[in-house]
Amino acid sequence: MKKFSLSLFIAFLVFIISACSNTEYVNNVEHLKLQKTEVRLTDDKKIVGEMIVPDKKNKSKRIVPTELYYTFTMENTSNNIMALSDLDKTKLRIEPDKELVSAVKEAIGSNIYDMDNSKLGFGMSIGEILSKGTSKFTLNYTLGAKQKNNELPLLPTEEKLKKLQANALKGTLIISQDGKDIAKFRLDSSQ
Repeated sequence: MKKFSLSLFIAFLVFIISACSNTEYVNNVEHLKLQKTEVRLTDDKKIVGEMIVPDKKNKSKRIVPTELYYTFTMENTSNNIMALSDLDKTKLRIEPDKELVSAVKEAIGSNIYDMDNSKLGFGMSIGEILSKGTSKFTLNYTLGAKQKNNELPLLPTEEKLKKLQANALKGTLIISQDGKDIAKFRLDSSQ
């Protein structure tokens, strides 16, 4: 009887704790605000990592890609923790304006923002935002490498990269959950 009472008490305690939990999974997007967007070109190995690729002599060669790296400072105005941490359910993407599509196609030769057809890599990091707090999320798009290799194309000219970076905020950040768009933020209005 004592084991049953203890089990019942533990089950009740778990139920109470889970009922008191204040984590929302982006159901109230009106409480989610884009405070700031930063974009930069980077080949910092600490940020973008490195690739090991074979060279012509079948030896390993280390390549550090250059990426267009977005950092979004998101604010949660609600009294609850807001979670965006389920990468299977929640996605970030940028829907570029015509100027940005033109600049990226001129520089890279294809639309890196079209994740289904992009031949280059991309990545993102998302997480939780505390009640009345902020958090940083990132989206990064691989542009190429400075060194000739068999995996990534060579970077375009400095002039084309500068034009791409100058137009990089001409678009909309879209958050989707379970394949449905739930929030849109203009990138150029969050400055």
